[in-house]
Amino acid sequence: MAIRSHYPVPAMHLFQTAKDSLASIASALLGVCITTSVAAAMSDTDRTKAIDVANTVSWVQPRAPLADAHPLQIQTLSIEKDEQKKNKQSQRARVYQFHYDIQQSRLVLIDLPTASVVSTHTIDSVHLPLNANEIAMARKLVEADQTIMQKMAKEYARRASVSLTDLSMIDVKASIFEPSNNAHICATQRCALLSLFDQTHTVFAVEPLVNLQRLSVTTLRNHP
Repeated sequence: MAIRSHYPVPAMHLFQTAKDSLASIASALLGVCITTSVAAAMSDTDRTKAIDVANTVSWVQPRAPLADAHPLQIQTLSIEKDEQKKNKQSQRARVYQFHYDIQQSRLVLIDLPTASVVSTHTIDSVHLPLNANEIAMARKLVEADQTIMQKMAKEYARRASVSLTDLSMIDVKASIFEPSNNAHICATQRCALLSLFDQTHTVFAVEPLVNLQRLSVTTLRNHP
């Protein structure tokens, strides 16, 4: 049975802002491309089992699904061990997912030895960390936007001897964008903010903002 609650988002999400700031500095200084957070260590077998079990659980639908299925469908955003102080031998996994067709986040608690569902909780937030599929989609949408790519290429040309043709030529850091203004569209829809760095570790002035729900691209500066 699904329980609607303000259930805690992943531990790594609670420190997302601080981590993003530190990651930006590290990326600028070391040239490291940081794209997503790493969940608590789990074996590949347990991760696969947890995802498979979570995907068997029906979703609570507060709204009608989209007429046309969203290309991202259901995304598993992170999987973490469920640490229990009272029971150190407990083998449970927390599976955080987002359903793009109904714009809903949830947590599914899985008992790994029995491959069974312990509980399901709806999460009242769309701002859980991005996964690799979402980051790949964001990059693809930015590369397909000629206006933004031209702006980036013009900026890149001022300090490089080659032309910028795609994002593989630069360091890209993607993070979930959670605006402070509740009227902002990204307050209720999943958006990815891309921070870009060239080979000299200089940050681009252009910051692509990708609305993953609408599959649209703008820039942070130009977004109302």
